[in-house]
Amino acid sequence: MRVERVAAAVRELSDRHFNLLRTIEGFSEKGMLVTARELSSITGLSEEYVSRLLTELHRYGLIWAPRGRPSGYMLNYAGLDALALRTMASRGILKSIGERAGVGKEADVYSAVTPEGLEVMVKFYRVGRQSMTKYRRTRSIASEISFYLGASKAFASSEIEALRRLAGTEVPVPQPVYRNRHAVVMQRIDGRILAKVRSLHRPEVVMEELLRAIGSAYRSGVVHCDLSAYNVMIDQEERIWVIDWPQWVKPDHPNARDYLRRDVRNVLDFFRRRFHVDVNPEDDADRVISAILQV
Repeated sequence: MRVERVAAAVRELSDRHFNLLRTIEGFSEKGMLVTARELSSITGLSEEYVSRLLTELHRYGLIWAPRGRPSGYMLNYAGLDALALRTMASRGILKSIGERAGVGKEADVYSAVTPEGLEVMVKFYRVGRQSMTKYRRTRSIASEISFYLGASKAFASSEIEALRRLAGTEVPVPQPVYRNRHAVVMQRIDGRILAKVRSLHRPEVVMEELLRAIGSAYRSGVVHCDLSAYNVMIDQEERIWVIDWPQWVKPDHPNARDYLRRDVRNVLDFFRRRFHVDVNPEDDADRVISAILQV
């Protein structure tokens, strides 16, 4: 479900809807389904009233019953979106959510506006999105969905930690604003994904800036681990912005050097193939890494 529709639902639902949704979230985090009777016992509301609230939440698409309604409900990504949006609105982080600006394998990015009128971007993680769209009545589905929801929250937490570590350094990253559950609010970057760019005025300069950013991030305690032309944005002035940091590790990680070399090699290989920059991805990767480690 698109976040715009979820935002519309958030405006229409009551506090009791969200109290129930948060209770269901607690069960979902443990890989458990929860029934109307159990929710009635927890909340002190009548089972009939709880059933009505559940029917409404289900109609809005914020919860689902993977093994049939009598077996219980659990949260889905739309429900997680609703909880995050509700929290960010109540805490004065967001005023409105706009259009979807990007779609990735494990995240969707939307434009948004803060109460102060600042334009920002909101990334909603969607780990295991394809698996969750398959309506299967199996014993393991609840724990599987719990894993995906938990992983999405963990990715968001990891990304904003990396952005906070790198904010104010020489690494060009979006400035972090806020994180709730699986959603990260950050500075809006107007540009294109580098992988989709076909021409640059000075590709060698852009490549060197990106390699310097990798080195600066390393010295700031962060190794990207998944850097490619799809994780870099470039604006009209051909300035780079490094994005997508959920899988980063610290330099003392046992595999940090291998990840660092892979990131550097990916950059060199891309500029050699796309813009015919005269580099050798193997030999020059070693040279760049040596320079990074010696500084």
